[in-house]
Amino acid sequence: IYLLVCCACGKCGRNTTCPELMGKCSIVRELHVYGTAVPVHGRDAEKLQHQGYGTLLMEEAERIARREHRSTKIAVISGVGTRHYYRKLGYELEGPYMVKYLE
Repeated sequence: IYLLVCCACGKCGRNTTCPELMGKCSIVRELHVYGTAVPVHGRDAEKLQHQGYGTLLMEEAERIARREHRSTKIAVISGVGTRHYYRKLGYELEGPYMVKYLE
């Protein structure tokens, strides 16, 4: 089971509490690949984790942000434990978010 929620942030004002989201920015509010847990470096062809589905969901979120929201930046709320994963996808830490500037 997969879940992806990608939203356009809209226009944030100068007094926003999240300056990282200013401008044409979309945010991934939820991204989950549900299934039986697999160790981080483990693989099991019958399980959903670590099969590339999360990467495919992020690619789709970036496509939605670029084409449908016309965003120039995408942000992801991520915990400390997932930041390395997002860095591998080209994201950088900006405030509490991992962000990527879109072409």
